[in-house]
Amino acid sequence: MKAGYHSFFLFILIVFALGCYYHYPFLSDDSLISLRYAQRFIEGKGLTWNDGHPVEGYSNLLWILMISLLGKLGMNLILAARILGIACSVGTLAVIFSYFTTKNIRKEYVFAAIFLLATTPCFTVWAIGGLEQPLYILLLTLTLVKVSKIINDKNKTAIYFLALWLGLLAISRPDGFLFTILTTLFLGAAFRKNRKYLILIFIFAGVVPALFLLGQLIFRYQFYGELVPNTALVKVKITLHHVLRGGFYIFKAFFGTLLLSALGLYCLFYLAYKKKNLFGFYLLLNIAAWTAYVVTVGGDIFPAFRHYYVVLILLIFAIILGLNEMQFSFKTKSIQTGYIVILLINPFIQLLIPDNQNAIDERWEFRGMKLGETLKNTFPENTLIAVTAAGCIPYSSELPTVDMLGLNDYYTPRHPPKNFGTGMLAHELGDANYVLGRTPDIIIYHMGTAPRFNVGDQMKTHPVFITHYVEVLARQSNDEHILYFNKYGKSTGIRREENKIVIPAYLISSDTHNESIFKGKKLLKHLEKGKIYILSLKNPDNEQWEISNSATSLFSTEPTISYENDTMIITVIPNKEIFLESLELQRKY
Repeated sequence: MKAGYHSFFLFILIVFALGCYYHYPFLSDDSLISLRYAQRFIEGKGLTWNDGHPVEGYSNLLWILMISLLGKLGMNLILAARILGIACSVGTLAVIFSYFTTKNIRKEYVFAAIFLLATTPCFTVWAIGGLEQPLYILLLTLTLVKVSKIINDKNKTAIYFLALWLGLLAISRPDGFLFTILTTLFLGAAFRKNRKYLILIFIFAGVVPALFLLGQLIFRYQFYGELVPNTALVKVKITLHHVLRGGFYIFKAFFGTLLLSALGLYCLFYLAYKKKNLFGFYLLLNIAAWTAYVVTVGGDIFPAFRHYYVVLILLIFAIILGLNEMQFSFKTKSIQTGYIVILLINPFIQLLIPDNQNAIDERWEFRGMKLGETLKNTFPENTLIAVTAAGCIPYSSELPTVDMLGLNDYYTPRHPPKNFGTGMLAHELGDANYVLGRTPDIIIYHMGTAPRFNVGDQMKTHPVFITHYVEVLARQSNDEHILYFNKYGKSTGIRREENKIVIPAYLISSDTHNESIFKGKKLLKHLEKGKIYILSLKNPDNEQWEISNSATSLFSTEPTISYENDTMIITVIPNKEIFLESLELQRKY
């Protein structure tokens, strides 16, 4: 870097580090879906989320492979994701600084753009958020630099490395190939009179990246038996509802990053329309295409405008090159003061944006990982859980899982409801019949709440859910989770032997008190003195049972067992506060 750039770059790194520290320990739940794939890949189970029919419930192949490499070397996967995210983010800053030091551009222009980026939470939140955005943006930045060298610097050999960056973009996210299409068409139009170079453009900007994508498609078809990832089936349905939602997302993102976006668009206008700068038109083409894509798919549900990140990095290039074309002067003291004030205002404005604040407030993933770890230590390894939060609980529990929203499930996205495309993005699917047909031992909505989303609404009225599942308020330290246990589940339900039935005590319920406590490696039922606790069980053979003698001393009156048709109803009243592990019945003779 030229003199003066080193201190600027160091200062920006400090600002970036403070931003990461401020938003730490934000971690996206979807990143933990990717980490479950990485963990199983490291264990030799392939790029799978569960045993059985494999599905591609991720959309970031290159990211998962890079994390898997670090994991194979012994690194904690969450740490690996954070390190990669920070490294790629620093890499993006370094690439921009490095490129513009080779050009006759004033450092004030570069600093203004980079400082606005570093103080926009989208940049720092996703540096630590665990998903592939930092890698994606680094590859896009490298692509932009190569295209700029071809267009602005007349460096035609840049086409060779451009092929690599576009190819890696294509396997970083499914939408990454969009930039191959845009770049090939644009360069083809720009050099249409140079036939020799046009052939190079076709080969290196078009064919080579397409080979990367083709390789992934072949793998997808061979391994998953599909041509599109599961994520597309779950998230993409072009409807008026989604388009309006996507348009509102872009609207919010623009005004949520107003200083950077407004300055960027003004500079882009100056580049493209005032100066007829060819690279300016390339930036405009990418912004228009990406924005249209985001609107079409319905925007995004994550904090800090994750899908607007692409627009921001394109605008950074527009700001630097636009200010340079304007030859904006910083000579007067008033302009210098205004320059500093505008830059310093940005981080404070960002604190007021609700979508950025969500990254501070969203910490439920850590509660989910804690719950998952507890389930792993409490129940057998073949315990089947069904979840709507498909990241944190499955990742930390390592238990076989039914993804009720379908992202990591083969059946669900191929049988969408009739109203698909009219609800919350990526949370619209769900089939209670299918889920209950899998007979999960434990059903968990979000981090342990009442039934929610489309599948939860179906469950509330489903006779199997009503009769087979018991709502349990499970306490874990200071956290409470509503879990639904299958009374007849193979791992967490009633164990029946020839002359004995062992009932986990957490299945017994009261109208006013259903608390159970995770203690040690057990889930114990907290029974309060004098309260009535009831459990109904199937008894198809109309057999006669009684409470084991060893347990009767715990209750103030003789426990009763009544029979209604093929159902057995057990009623107990504790004579003191009890933390009970199980209740045993023995056959009457």
